[in-house]
Amino acid sequence: MRKILMLSPCDIFPPIHGSSITIYNTIKYLSKTNLLTVLLSHLYSQNGSIDLIHPNLKIHYCKSILLDRLGYKSLFFNFYYLKSAYEFMKKSNSDIIQCELLWTVPFGILLKKMFNKPLILVEENVEYLKFKQFDIPYHVALFVKKLEKMSCKLADKIIAVSQVDKNYLMKLYGIPEKKITVISHCVDANIFKYSEEKRSFVRNKFEIKNNDIVLTFVGKLDYIPNIKAVEYIAKKISPVIIRGYPGTKFLIIGQNYEHLMYYASQNIIFTGFIDSRADISPNLSDYLSASDIVLVPLDSGSGTRLKILEAAACSRPVVSTRIGVEGEDFVKNKEILVTDKVDSEFIANVMKLIKNKRLRYEIGDNARKKVIEKYIWEKEIAKWESMNVTIKDIQNAIEKADELKSNLSYPGSITKFMASAIARRKRGINENDNHKKTNEEIIEEMMDRGEI
Repeated sequence: MRKILMLSPCDIFPPIHGSSITIYNTIKYLSKTNLLTVLLSHLYSQNGSIDLIHPNLKIHYCKSILLDRLGYKSLFFNFYYLKSAYEFMKKSNSDIIQCELLWTVPFGILLKKMFNKPLILVEENVEYLKFKQFDIPYHVALFVKKLEKMSCKLADKIIAVSQVDKNYLMKLYGIPEKKITVISHCVDANIFKYSEEKRSFVRNKFEIKNNDIVLTFVGKLDYIPNIKAVEYIAKKISPVIIRGYPGTKFLIIGQNYEHLMYYASQNIIFTGFIDSRADISPNLSDYLSASDIVLVPLDSGSGTRLKILEAAACSRPVVSTRIGVEGEDFVKNKEILVTDKVDSEFIANVMKLIKNKRLRYEIGDNARKKVIEKYIWEKEIAKWESMNVTIKDIQNAIEKADELKSNLSYPGSITKFMASAIARRKRGINENDNHKKTNEEIIEEMMDRGEI
């Protein structure tokens, strides 16, 4: 049984967005056959209670800092996270360091160098491409690209969520194909399944008539692609639909929606965050059951969309843009309706489903069959086990090679910056001093003495 230290950049109790949902389920299923020590931060925390309990599983939080409100970028300044990661790595004597998302990799690299253990990077997006789509400042995108390239080069194995993302990583950063394993996002089909009883319950809650059409969008509503999707729904899609079907309701599901409330109306309803876990009622599956069609009007983003898998598992037909369904293996016009962008064709597809109840059922049922065939956690988790078979070989290679030292020393490395910053901060070392010990050795000594 392998011992794994898993580094998560965010809280997952409850899981509130795609990354936290995936991390939550990865822990749930990996802990059945591995000894897991998990380190969480308080980023995006809803202060929920830990509900994953297993003899093989130990879950810890690092101390929060004031900068947590800045999101993932605050991790680079949270020295408590490094301290906790070091302590739990030493205590658990883990065989593998597993970094969930790019933002934990600098910590993973330091631990890899200190403990000489292999590092797995789980890339749920190609972060550089995602940032580039957001039209953020060039220097920020360049920083993300350099960090992502360094992380991919120094990781021993990389997990991508789709073949599309794998191809991007190979092309952008020259990563060998054999280094990247594709493990898809998945869904629990025992939780996400259609319920007529729950459909009625949710619709009654919002006083929605049986014959009224419900169109639903799910997403974290402070995330740029999701904000734009809501704008498309409010400005382009809903006026046309409501004109033909005045009783239509649009359910916008997701937290941090307050800044979008000026779009709220009798037809557009913001529900706030809806938990997806089985012991919550009504949960997200119940809201999807109450829906007739799920909309994914995205024009940016990376990775794969859990919202599509969850809707499909509930036998709900989905209308999506091409980029919204990118990386997922649904057959166009049979299991999903897809357009290149949010345009008249997108709206026409929605109208087609509204008018044709039989088509809605047919596409929804086909989509659930695809989920059962390909996107079930129990099936995909086996890929983790088969991938880890080669970890011992990787570890032997690490012990013989000193490539890591030269890689970590190049100017601009975020890992070098973190190590240097901690050393100077705690020991008052001048940047121009000659060191007999490496920054990593200084950090390790300080941690052992309890100074950091």
